[in-house]
Amino acid sequence: MGRKLNNRKKVELINEVLDRYDEGACLYCGGTLNGDLESSDFDEGYSDDWCGNCAKEIDPTDDWEEACLIAIDKVIHDKEFKP
Repeated sequence: MGRKLNNRKKVELINEVLDRYDEGACLYCGGTLNGDLESSDFDEGYSDDWCGNCAKEIDPTDDWEEACLIAIDKVIHDKEFKP
């Protein structure tokens, strides 16, 4: 299990998760996801939630609301983000 974060840091991380959710950005690194169809590096071989920057997929079912809630739950309970 990862180290415990203080509550102020948790609030900051939750805000960052929400910002990335709103921007459609990778929850791991903040990079542009494959779902940005206007992106020059869009690749039809990968799902919309695949990150061309860190090569992680956020959620295999592309359920962004659920992926965001899972990320927030991990922050609250001091769990590590693992692909």
